[in-house]
Parts: sequence; structure tokens; C-alpha cells
Amino acid sequence: MPPTDADVAASHPRSVEVIVEVTDTVSVPYTTGLQRVTRELVARLPRTGSPSFHPVRWSSACGGYRELTGDEARVLAEPPERLPTTTRFASRLPHPVASGVRRALATPVARRTRAAVRRRAEDRAERDRHHLCRPPTDPQTSTVLFDLEAAWNDPVPRTELLPSLRARGVRSGALVADVLPVLHPEWFDPQLLVDFDGFLDGHLRHSELFVCISERTRQDLLEVAAERGVDPGGLRTAVVPLGADLGPPDDSPLDPRFAAVPDRYLLQVGTLEPRKNQETSLAVLDALAPDRPDVALVLVGKRGWKVDDLVRRIERHPSLGRQLFWFEEVDDTQLRSLYRHATACLTPARYEGLGVPVMEALHCGTPVVASTGGALPEAGGAAADYVDPDDTEGWIRLVAELLDDPSTLEQARRRARAWRAPTWDDAADAVAGAITEAFAS
Repeated sequence: MPPTDADVAASHPRSVEVIVEVTDTVSVPYTTGLQRVTRELVARLPRTGSPSFHPVRWSSACGGYRELTGDEARVLAEPPERLPTTTRFASRLPHPVASGVRRALATPVARRTRAAVRRRAEDRAERDRHHLCRPPTDPQTSTVLFDLEAAWNDPVPRTELLPSLRARGVRSGALVADVLPVLHPEWFDPQLLVDFDGFLDGHLRHSELFVCISERTRQDLLEVAAERGVDPGGLRTAVVPLGADLGPPDDSPLDPRFAAVPDRYLLQVGTLEPRKNQETSLAVLDALAPDRPDVALVLVGKRGWKVDDLVRRIERHPSLGRQLFWFEEVDDTQLRSLYRHATACLTPARYEGLGVPVMEALHCGTPVVASTGGALPEAGGAAADYVDPDDTEGWIRLVAELLDDPSTLEQARRRARAWRAPTWDDAADAVAGAITEAFAS
């Protein structure tokens, strides 16, 4: 029997060109979880060969994607760590006024207005960048749009974009960090829920590959797909590790910026938002600090949403500046310094798609106490200790033991030092492999 067209295609793999939209990542002046993933992977994914990866951004002048300018490429590689504009503006105001301003600026109407103003400014700038528009798709190449970043913030909803690209022969895939806006909408901003819902539906109905950052996330995705009438058995999924390496380890002292922090401190890293559960870390501090004046809690993370009460609690805490510290802006070098010198890292999140701070702390040799929420046990394995996120007394007991029993602390340090973290090079190799398997034929 003569070979079919499918047989011929399978025996002659096509080269794969992957366009990675980074519109959101190069537009914001700070780095949070998905921006970090995007930057770390784009820096390592190959630009030549097959598959080749090319960062792009949406252009109204092109009606599609264009290459990055030199300035945008520099921002992608080395982001300027600044606070969001609304946070910087509010921080100049007295506390009661600042809280009201932040609430007003966070409303869906205010967010949509700012986004519309930003888009108009970007549209004006795009008129001079027509020369950067990408050429039409090469029919001899398998062209793929791969969403790495928080693409639900991007200008064109995936429910519109993906079928349009598909009609022109462009296939698509996405990295899925979690589906928490679907599982726990009470934790998120209302506008984000609308945007994420469109993003997820667009990919579930039109994409061919879902790269998940943990097995827990993969299972969550398949369950949500089934609930939305999409056959989970028809979805191609891959689980890839994320990196934990923040740079080469060193023996330098704690960064001078943190000179006021005591030698013994507990560290929690993550945006202030409901699911991160900073309240439990504060409860641990309030229970243990009075009898341990040399112990502090350090919070690292930008202000998120639905945290007015939490921020008020932090800013009015009687130990702020002595046993409680909150740093909104921390670069990678400073973060590595905080991890290395911490007595222990706390991650009491109610749910995580993986839990990179757990991995980063262990990579730095720092003991970790994490919650049992979501994929956190996948992140730390046997190297970390785990407590239910709602078991406040359990958190207090376990942390007290680490602080008061040198042998317990040393055992935890040995487990952390023995843990072998995946690297961002590992992650990039796994993503490239998944892309090749899904799209090369």
C-alpha cells in the first residue's frame, strides 16, 4: 500500500519556529512569578535550529507580532526593578488616604481606564515600528505561538487570537502555572477572573500543548477541562521542572540594605495576596517574638489585591522595623542574600501551582517550612517540613523547635544542603523537548 500523506509528514519532521509573546513582561517595570519564568526561559531557549524561539510583542501597526526593539530586549534581559506606578503614587500619601487611593485605583473601572490609556499610547508609538513586523508564516515551517507569560493581560483575547492564527497555519501551546482563578475565584481581582477565563478557554479549545509546572497543576487543568466540556484525554500535556538557581552561591555577608534585620530571622517570599497567607507568618511572629527578641520576620513581595487589612496590620504592627520587616523591591542578588542568611523560610500558602520560593530557599541551603497546599510538597519533597495552612498552632510549634533546638535546626539545614534543585537550563531543555515532540511533525 502506498504511503499516506500522514506517513510522509511523520517521516520528514518539519522545522519548528516558536514565537513567544512577551508584551506583558516588557511592559511592566517589575518582576513577579510568571515574569521571572518568562525571562529565565527566554534567556536560555535556543534562537537557532529547531525548535527556535523568538520573543515578540503585539503591534497594532502590524495587526500582529513584531520583533523587539533594542530597549525592549534589554528590559526583557535585565528588568528595572521598580514598584508599580499606582503603588509609588499611593506611597507618597498619608496612610489612611493611601489605602483609599489604592482601593480606588484597583477597581475594575480604574484598571480598564489605565489599560485603555496605556494602549492608546502604545498604539501611537507603534506607528513608527512597522519595519519590525514579522514576515508571513513560512509554509515549510511549523510556526507555533507559545504563551509563557501572563498572556491574559495581553491586548487580544485568546478566544479571538488563537482561531485567527490557526486559520493562517499557526499552531499554539501554553505554559500553565496554575488554574487557581477557576478553582478559587474568591482569592482574585474580578477583572483578572474575566481575563483568565478567556485565556484558558481559548487555549483549551484551540491549543495542542500544555506545559504544566507540576503534576498537581496538570491534574487541576485536566479536571477543569472536563468540567468545561473539553475531553481531557485529547489534551497533550507535559510536566517540566522550573529552575531554582538565582545565581552562583557565595559567602558574602547579608546585603547592607538589610542591616537593621537581626541575625536570626524567618523569611517569607511572595506577593501579598490572600492565597499566600502571610497572616500565618505574622501569627508565628506574634506568638514567638516576645520571648525571643533576637528573632524577626522578613516579608518580601509587592502589594497585591484584596490585602488592605493585611497591609494595615503590617504597617501598624508594634514591631515594624525591629522584629518585622517588609521589602517590596528586592533584586535577585538581594533575594539570594536574604535566602542564604535566613534561619528558615516559611511558605504557608493555601495553594501553589508549584512553589518556587521553596525550591530557591532549599537551593541556598536554608530550611523550609511549607504548607500542604497544592503542589508545595512536590516543590520541596523530603527536604522540607509541612504543616496544614490552617493549623496555626502546628506552625508555631514547628518553627519554635527550629529556633530553640540547635540539633533540629542542623538536621533541617543538612536536608536542605543535600537537596538537588532543578536548574533553569533543565527547564529550558524540557520545554524545548516538549515543543519538538508536539509540533515537529
